[in-house]
This record gives sequence, structure tokens and C-alpha cells, in this order.
Amino acid sequence: MPDLPTPDGKIFPRNLTARADHVVRGNPSGTRTESGVDNCFPGLEFDQRNLDKRFFPGLVVDFHREQPGTQGVGLNGGSRVLAVTGGVAAAQGLTNADLAVPDRPLRVLAVCGRTAVDQTEAQAPVRDCRSTSGTGVWRAVHDLLPGRIAVLLGAGPVGATTVGNLNQQRIAGQSFVQRGAGGQVQTAVLVADRARYLTDDGVIDPEAYEPGELTRSMCAPWQYDFRDCACYYWASSKPDVSGSPDGSVPQMNFLRRNRAHTPDRPGIRDRAAEFTHAEVVSEWNVLPVVLNDREDDAIGLVTPAPVPELTKAKVIAELKRLATVEHALCVEYLYAHYSLAAPWDLPASPPPGARTRAVHRAAREVFEVAVDEMRHLRWVNEALGTLGQSPVVGRAAEIDRDGPHPFALRPLTAEQLQWFIDVEAPSQNVGTGVDGMYVRLHQTLVKRPELFPEADRLAHLIKLIIDEGGDHFRRFTAVRTHLAPFTPAQYLRPLGAGDGSPLQTQLLTLSDQYYALLLGLLNSTFSLKDRAGGALMAQSVTTMRYLHEINHMLAARGVAPRFTLPTAFAAGAPALVDGQVARAAAVAAIEAQREIRALGDQPTRAIINRQLADTEALLALLDA
Repeated sequence: MPDLPTPDGKIFPRNLTARADHVVRGNPSGTRTESGVDNCFPGLEFDQRNLDKRFFPGLVVDFHREQPGTQGVGLNGGSRVLAVTGGVAAAQGLTNADLAVPDRPLRVLAVCGRTAVDQTEAQAPVRDCRSTSGTGVWRAVHDLLPGRIAVLLGAGPVGATTVGNLNQQRIAGQSFVQRGAGGQVQTAVLVADRARYLTDDGVIDPEAYEPGELTRSMCAPWQYDFRDCACYYWASSKPDVSGSPDGSVPQMNFLRRNRAHTPDRPGIRDRAAEFTHAEVVSEWNVLPVVLNDREDDAIGLVTPAPVPELTKAKVIAELKRLATVEHALCVEYLYAHYSLAAPWDLPASPPPGARTRAVHRAAREVFEVAVDEMRHLRWVNEALGTLGQSPVVGRAAEIDRDGPHPFALRPLTAEQLQWFIDVEAPSQNVGTGVDGMYVRLHQTLVKRPELFPEADRLAHLIKLIIDEGGDHFRRFTAVRTHLAPFTPAQYLRPLGAGDGSPLQTQLLTLSDQYYALLLGLLNSTFSLKDRAGGALMAQSVTTMRYLHEINHMLAARGVAPRFTLPTAFAAGAPALVDGQVARAAAVAAIEAQREIRALGDQPTRAIINRQLADTEALLALLDA
């Protein structure tokens, strides 16, 4: 591609996160900027106070202190200086020994710098912090723009004149330290450019911040913010105010240290009478359950019924069974997706109607769950491989959930959707249903790690499947909401066997060959493990995408995909040779693609040409 001139006004990303215009493999979705939560104090993702504590080069400052000082005294106000690491502070002779004088901590008592782009240097405001809490000082620091700033430090009282002269000293660049007769620091004025937090690549400087430093004091554990929050927004599970069990006292401080029923004045919090941050973490078990805004000390923890752990042989047997169940669920979900009258993508023009948008959203939810089930099949086989077992990619003939459910390709009727919701709903009993058995497997791995190689990794894989099961329940519930305003006739396609035309016949054949190719690739990938080098897994993803594309073409023509299970993966079939099924399916797929290319219209031929080239490359890889 020839080099083209850069258009005027072109904006280039200046940080690594913005440059990553794709999802980086291995990074959770929370690492993407568009998924960030803009609450940074105390912080759902990081505590900005921990970033700003190095706002002045060479100083580390604490902003977490709550207690404000007395105006004009400055003994308790401001933010305490925690460390001297270099810069102008060290050049002026300040050391960490100056910070360790008993009862004379060195504090930030004033800051000065431009806080708005239209301010001149002479207009830079001075923020008096002598009677300000640590949070108040942080807010003043947070407002400082890049450029020259000044800080006034003190270990004792300072006058208003000293504070008022700070901007003149900033402009003049005058830094100094005043000491008493005993050599102790009395006041200091330091001037420098506001510290940069980012490297030239736009990444937070790892030389300035230690791993984990920005996430200290966040809302995790929630107890910290539970103690700090004073805005009464908590739900009943984390209340600020609660009533007595009998309702006679409607307003009590839930975090009170004295658990006697003493009314609080509404809207007033007595911090001294509350648990401290440490006590909220260490004494959380004394806090009662709150129901209907009332405390209930009579409600204790529910003791779960004992469930015996499984033997290693039973764990392996259940994993093999669950692999086939995940496969069956994936296919049922995919067929239900194709049965919805939704386009592949929503057209931009003309704008789709409300029904089309709702059905498309429902179809996307069902498809995402199907993709998750394929991932579960992979994770179960990874667990089997860790236990020294051969891969299992067969398909269950029935799925057990409150009784056997025969596998079948069914459209997404209200009854079928309800069954999907039921099968993904959290089980009420450990060991029953799909999710209940995963819970029992996880319990066995945690309690009997000595029986299993890499027990921690196995438990992690099973826990991932359990967690996604809860998400599937929510997704199918959302599907029901999307489809609720419409009748089945309005959102379902009439899928059938088709008209038997040569094109439809070859498309059905290609769909089945892609399905066989996918299963063969997965079986080879799981068998080879790390020896596959990821190449076959990448081809599996490509094949899955092409299977999905062909099935959409069939569904749009009113033809139902068949998902014919290859005999090699039927129950009781002989052991497979690596690559045998995949190679045979690839050869058959190439033959079907060539037939379709001769039969189809121009758009169909374009799709098949693209797929044919990739399938031929895959066949060469399998032969190699």
C-alpha cells in the first residue's frame, strides 16, 4: 500500500492503551479504556490519591488523613510528608530524618499553581491547607495544571503572610528551608514543575509507582468505602442506617461500636462511635443481617448440607460426561439462534424497526452463550488433559436437569427459551443439574487437592465455568425481555428441509463438513496440547466462523442447519487418529466449496472463494 500524506488535523494516539485498537489476548475486558469506571476516589479501579501523592518531584505525601486542623495553627491540618526521594527537596537539605521528629510531622500547608488555562502566572491561586483535611489538600493538588508549582511545608504554626507570599516565591523560583536552633525544620518553600506520571508512551511510569500501589485503599474490600462513605447510598445489604428489629428505633448507625439500640440523629454520623477501618474488616461478623431496613440478630449463617467429595475416578467420569453436555448445549443454542428472524448485522439504511432491533439483540445474546459453551468444552478438555485423559468432543444424547432432556434441534419458542433459562439457572442442590455438578467438582478439587495434579489450576478452570453459568442465566432472561412484546410468528423463522435445489444441497453438505472439520480440529488440538502451538486452535476459530456464516445463509433461505454428528464422534466409536477426521472433512469441504462456486450467485461465490482459500491452506497444514 503506498504511503499517503497525513491529513491536516489528524489525531494520533499518544498512549499505548489508545493504540491497542483490538482486544489484547489474555487481558480482561476491564483493561479497555471504554470499560473504565470514572469513580477514582476512593476508587472502583484505582485511588487517585495514590497517584497524586507524588505530585511534587522528590516528595511522597499522604492524602488519606481525615482530621482538619485549626485555622492559623496548622498543627493538624494539611497532608503529612511521608518521604523525601530527591529533587529540590533533597537539594535544599531535607531528609527523611526531618520527617521522623516526634510530634512534629512535616505537612503540606499551602500549594500554589495555575488551575485554569486562562490564568496568567500572576493569577495563580494559593490554596491555604492549614485547616484542610487530607482529602481537601488532595483536591487542591488535583486541580494543579502542569507547570511550575510551589508547596509550603511546615512542622508548626505559620502565619497568613507566609501563605500569601507563596505565589511570588513560585514565580521567582525561590526554594528554601528554615530551621530552628536545634536544626529542626520550621518551614520550607519548594518550587518545581508538577511531576509527570506518564512515560513518553503514555503509560503510568513503573519507575515512580510500585506494582499494586495505585489500587491500595480502593473500594475493594468494600468495607473500606463502607466505612468512608457518608452519602447514604448503600443498598440494604450494606446500610449506613438501619432500624431496630422491632421497628421502635427507626434510625441507628449500623457501624456503631456499641451495639445497644441507641437512636442516632437522622443525617448525623458520630465517627468516633463507629468501627474503625480495621475493625470493620476484623469485626465484620458482629454486624447483623438487615431485612426490610431492620437489623435481625436472630438470623445466622445457613449451614449447607454436607456433600461427600468425589473420588478421582468419579471426577474424571463426570468431566467426560460434562464435555458432551457442553457440546450438546452449544449446538442447541446455535440452532435456536438461527431460528430467530434476525439479520447478521443491523442495516444502517433504512434504519431497522423496533422489532428487528429487539430480535437482533436477542439473537446476539443467544449466540454469545453458544460461544461460551464452546469455550467450556475447551476448558473441560484442558482439565481432562491435565488428568492424563484423552479428549472428549462427542455430543450428549440427553441433558439432565430435573429429569432427562433429549437433545434435539428446536426453534426458540417460549417453551424452549424457558428450558434454556432453567438449565442455566443456579441449582438449588450441590451435585444436581449441570452447574450443581460443577460446584461439586470444584468442592472436591478444593478439599482433596492431594488427589489431583495441578489442583489449583483445575479448580480455577471449573470456577470459570461456574461463574459464566450465572451470566448465561441473566442473558437468557434478557432474551425473554427482548422478545416479550412480540409473538413467535413475528420473531421466528420457518426453518425446514428446503427445496432440494443443488445450491441448498451443497450448502447443507458444506455446513456438515465444517461441523466435522471443527470437531476434528478440536480433538487434535486437545490431543496435542502445547505441541499444537496454537495453530490448530486458531484454525478451529476460523472454521467455527465459517460454519456460522454458512448456517446464516441457510437460515436466511428458510433451510435448517443439520449439525450431523460424524460417526467418529458417536458413542462407542473407535479411538481417533490425530488429524484423521479433520483431514477427511477438509477434503470434503473443499469439494463442496467448488460445487457451490459453480452454482451460486456473485455474493455467494465471493464468500465461498474466501473460505476455499483458507480451507486449502488448512489442508496443507494438516498434511504437514
